[in-house]
Amino acid sequence: MAELPEGEIHLWLAFTGAGEASVSMDAVRRLLDADESARMERIRLPGDRELFGTSRFLLRSALAHYTGISPETWRFLRDGRGKPRIDPRSGPASLRFSIAHTSGLAVVALAAGREIGVDVERADRSLDAGRLARRFFSAGERAELEALPPEGRREGFVRTWTLKEAYLKAVGRGLTLCLDTFAFRLTGERPWSIVFSGEGEGADEGWRFALAEPRPPYMVALAAVPGGPGVLRVRCRRLLPDGGTGPVPCEPLGWSEGVAFRFDGPEDDRHG
Repeated sequence: MAELPEGEIHLWLAFTGAGEASVSMDAVRRLLDADESARMERIRLPGDRELFGTSRFLLRSALAHYTGISPETWRFLRDGRGKPRIDPRSGPASLRFSIAHTSGLAVVALAAGREIGVDVERADRSLDAGRLARRFFSAGERAELEALPPEGRREGFVRTWTLKEAYLKAVGRGLTLCLDTFAFRLTGERPWSIVFSGEGEGADEGWRFALAEPRPPYMVALAAVPGGPGVLRVRCRRLLPDGGTGPVPCEPLGWSEGVAFRFDGPEDDRHG
């Protein structure tokens, strides 16, 4: 079994689609419970169905990787806000997880004893950055976006949007929390320094954030309560189709103070 230290958050990734050595859907169906299977079969588009199944397979496999509990035995429930949790009758409820997926990539974040949220988006997605920013961003975020050259605004929007989604998932509020009541500012050169401010519930708890690029055009954002003093380290892993695992060279795009990306060993930390 692998170790998941309290001072680390592990990001697990599984790529899907043409040209990828994806997990087989037969293997996925053998692991899912009745509710997950029913939800997956209701998804009409094959690519979306594969993403949903792969993300659930990834979650179960990652949990088994740290606990030795068989992937098919895990069960899940939702708390009073609808946030997914581990059913304590099937495994340690102290483990926290968050799931996200976009076309071609499923991501699971895991931590021990701290609230987390993860989101993933494609930087090349088609969108009207200005219109969406006017609807969902704070005044400062809109000004920062408008200061970018026109050709960089779509990617700039995706950076901020992904961070916002990760924070909403971590606090368990979804879109019930107005997106313009908290804000992100990216300063300096890449990897940027991520500065967070907000008025909502839990905004003063010392949240930490990271933004990574596992490969273009994907951006993965992570939000976490610190859970204690010291540096919070982020490690990226990849699930292979044969059930094996391997490191993923996630490129740090940005981080808040007190966050580091860990690669092969402690001496390879890259700090914010």
